[in-house]
Amino acid sequence: MKPPAFLALAASCLGLGFAAAWTLRSHVGPVALGAPAGADRAHDVLAISDPLTRSFRWAALLEQAPPDALPALRDAVAHAPLDTGDPEVVSFAMWWARIDPKAALAWTAAEWRAQSSLVVGSVFRIWAHSDPEAAFAYIGSVPEFHNNAAIDATIVGWHESGRPGLLERVGSLPEGVFRQHLSESLARRLVLSQGTEGALREVEAIADNQLRESMTMRVASAAAEQGDARAIAAWAAPRVTTGSESPSGIPRRIGTRWILRNPEAALAWLASLPPGVDRDDGVMESFRDWMRFNPGAAQVWIQNAKLERWSEPAFSIYARTVSKREPEKALALVARFSDEDLRTRITIVIARRWAMQDPKAAAEWLARADLPPDVRARASEPLRAGARPRDPEG
Repeated sequence: MKPPAFLALAASCLGLGFAAAWTLRSHVGPVALGAPAGADRAHDVLAISDPLTRSFRWAALLEQAPPDALPALRDAVAHAPLDTGDPEVVSFAMWWARIDPKAALAWTAAEWRAQSSLVVGSVFRIWAHSDPEAAFAYIGSVPEFHNNAAIDATIVGWHESGRPGLLERVGSLPEGVFRQHLSESLARRLVLSQGTEGALREVEAIADNQLRESMTMRVASAAAEQGDARAIAAWAAPRVTTGSESPSGIPRRIGTRWILRNPEAALAWLASLPPGVDRDDGVMESFRDWMRFNPGAAQVWIQNAKLERWSEPAFSIYARTVSKREPEKALALVARFSDEDLRTRITIVIARRWAMQDPKAAAEWLARADLPPDVRARASEPLRAGARPRDPEG
């Protein structure tokens, strides 16, 4: 998963907004905001056509505006040539959130220009910086389509504030989607602010075993998403499972994120892992995600790659895709797999689906195919009268 877009834009609003106001002072001097001239001044600033100049001057205006300037500023935003979620709307919401975050959130529902996750997130970020528990408790009050933005922004604001208790607060929640999202957001924040090694040190010091394990895995995912996959790959290497037991899931977590950013590097790393269920699981799920998000690039790679033991799980995903159009070609590819279990499983899956779509053609292929008797019997189940075959992969 990629980091939420609203965080990047909100950060840019901060950089081009409040922080930039200090630089602007040395060029244009302090900007007075008095009534009634304040409203005219705000309208004039928001009418500036150059977006960078407008952002700088709007930031300078907000930085010096007292709370009683709220009506004038709100009116200026409502009548400005701004669109939904524009940087000036975001920075105004941040300014308002320092005064009254609940009122600012109510405005995001009433003003169409503010009906954006960028704006809602900016309010929660400021609120969590000053009163994280209050912001945390209010997340469920926003519309569901803004919920993710509120979660991510609250995590960032709380962490930026330096106030203690964030990890413990997330760990105190019951298992569920809400806790999962918060944990993922916190892992991203830790990696962004402390780097992979620092984030790992922090979560590995968690006393609660279950929380420590789940946060460690999420830090691994976040590091791969943020382009620090090599560092997390080095950490993961000694933790990779090589036996026949269930996979640890570590190669999958890293590979599925890394392959979307740098597929060649991700696949080279997966190929370097010791043979076993972990490597097979990582290769298969990483290639599955690549096929889902960038099928063209994934198919070009597979068409130029060498079929080897480590890459067979990737070829199995490709074969299942090809089988929708050319089942016999897909089965010929699967027949070359050296992994007997994988060869058997994918052969049965493809043959059964072919038999349900084109019984005659599938029956002819099964009659001449060089298959062990038990595999032939399982693959031909749809051809038997009254049979209701069960897909072995769900």
